[in-house]
Amino acid sequence: MSTLSDPTVPHQLRALGLLLDYPGAALQTHLAELRAVLAALEPPRPGGHDSLQRLIDHLAAGDLLDLQAEYVDTFDRGRSTSLNLFEHVHGDSRDRGQAMVDLLAQYQQAGLQLHARQLPDYLPVYLEYCSVLDPGAAREALEEVALLVAHLTAALERRESPWAAATAAVCRLAGLSDWRAHLAQQAAEQSAAQHAAATPADWTAAALDAAWAEEPVNFLGACNPQTAPVGVQPVQFVRRATPSPSAGV
Repeated sequence: MSTLSDPTVPHQLRALGLLLDYPGAALQTHLAELRAVLAALEPPRPGGHDSLQRLIDHLAAGDLLDLQAEYVDTFDRGRSTSLNLFEHVHGDSRDRGQAMVDLLAQYQQAGLQLHARQLPDYLPVYLEYCSVLDPGAAREALEEVALLVAHLTAALERRESPWAAATAAVCRLAGLSDWRAHLAQQAAEQSAAQHAAATPADWTAAALDAAWAEEPVNFLGACNPQTAPVGVQPVQFVRRATPSPSAGV
């Protein structure tokens, strides 16, 4: 397993970025080189869904037009598998635009210039950015997106996509070797927090009062006048006039 201080890691980050980019003829030409660069990132159980060699075999054997159609169907249809990281965080809100500006400024400070068609939060671009940083800064940059990439990997795995291998490798470089366990723990913590928020503490005075509060009496349809619904008149008692002494029986 590679560490970020390993001098080969920048090459691995760029290789992963190439695997996650839109497939072209140049990619298929250099798959043998990518296979050699990424061999050290192969997971402990080769042959599974997170196998980089399996992904490279898929890219090598597939027809280019079919691979391109598969790529578009995988990454461009549905937010859960989008490679634009801020889409997972900000969606289409205004905050995403400002986050783009801030990230672009970081790229420029690192000496990177983006092509006009590239968005700063596109994962292959972000991996290229991490590859030019020193090991400490690269570790921090990868840790910032590790959870997002873990959720992306889970979504790709649910779709049985071979590209899940590339994002799983990014998770391993970011320190989330067991990203499945991490997501399961996060889901359990969120479920517990939601349950606690939905269930008030029953030992507080307010909760006890609410639990023992009596419902308003509604006896055969006769409601409390103060709580009677609109259109329902309370029963009224009217004193009868006293008959005069001269009135006959």
